[in-house]
Amino acid sequence: MEKTPISIAKCNSYAPLEIQESLNECLNHLGGLKSFINKKDRVLLKPNMLRAAQPDEQVTTHPQLVESLAGMVLEEGAIPVIGDSPGGFFRDIEKFWKSTGYQDISKKLGIELVNFESAGSYISKRSGKKYPLSRAVLDADVIINLPKIKTHSLTLFTCAIKNMYGTVPGFTKADIHRKNPKPSEFAESVVDVYALSRPTLNLVDGVWGMEGPGPSGGDPRKLGMILASTDGVALDTYICHLLKMPPHKVPSTRIAIKQGLGEGKLENMDIRGWNPPVVDDFKWPSNIAYSVEMIPSSLSRAIMKFWWARPAINPDKCKNCNICVESCPVQAMQHGVLVPEFNYSDCINCLCCMEVCPHRAFYQDKSKLYNLTSRFSSSD
Repeated sequence: MEKTPISIAKCNSYAPLEIQESLNECLNHLGGLKSFINKKDRVLLKPNMLRAAQPDEQVTTHPQLVESLAGMVLEEGAIPVIGDSPGGFFRDIEKFWKSTGYQDISKKLGIELVNFESAGSYISKRSGKKYPLSRAVLDADVIINLPKIKTHSLTLFTCAIKNMYGTVPGFTKADIHRKNPKPSEFAESVVDVYALSRPTLNLVDGVWGMEGPGPSGGDPRKLGMILASTDGVALDTYICHLLKMPPHKVPSTRIAIKQGLGEGKLENMDIRGWNPPVVDDFKWPSNIAYSVEMIPSSLSRAIMKFWWARPAINPDKCKNCNICVESCPVQAMQHGVLVPEFNYSDCINCLCCMEVCPHRAFYQDKSKLYNLTSRFSSSD
């Protein structure tokens, strides 16, 4: 059986020359960029643009990686465009383009920035569900998925599979959260969207990643690599092993492997280029909602009085901008005098509030019983 190729290049900084050399090395192990695009192809570059973050926060795909790749696409005679749909509620997409550095790329190279909301959408069906995907996906001849290695407080991990969830435009993403409050249910939808929007190539920003309570409020972590493969499931699986997280514990990876959407066994992967050492001390988040899901429904109401973990606000960091309030898919938050207020009886622990907060004002508040039991589960 032919093995699934995964290409890895060492890259210690976002310096333009180093990024370019690492990109060339990474892509050459897969036959070069010309193996994936033809002249005049419309090539959608899909970065992670979760929120209007500065590049050094390591929340979004670094603009230097996007710029260098866009330049390579232009050299092949193709037409690169950059597109994404940020998380949560937002009014001004221009703020996102500017903060992330993608607007500068557009001006410098003369390429289009595609707003997935204004581009329109089309309905795709999978697993008996309907998903509105941005028309930018349908219009593209080639899709290059540009995720960043990050932890995720709901799904544990976000990379190639989860990044394509951004092809669902606007607040519809939050509505899917509302309809699928359990991590496994939400992960099934994430996998559906990945399957429907299936990228041609996945190229991962692993120069710097994020550990701890990601994908927005965690801590930057240098990993020093760029990875690429046509198989996003294999990439996610490999990176999980690299960071010492069993892939079956990540719902989206587990489900995608089970559905046969990609390779899930290391022995069936052909690692080309640099073979990085395992990262022994990578910090993973406390997976609140997954723990809740493990409790039988008949016991959950009684147990949750004493065993709980939930999002909370640090008043010293909160600016009362109310982005979290407007982004909550179940309206479990309301405007407060000093900080927004929670109605925890309505909260589904989707953690969208933590994800969209630009001030890193959220943390996970946990009961004493939860802290006690999590010590044992973390040793699995």
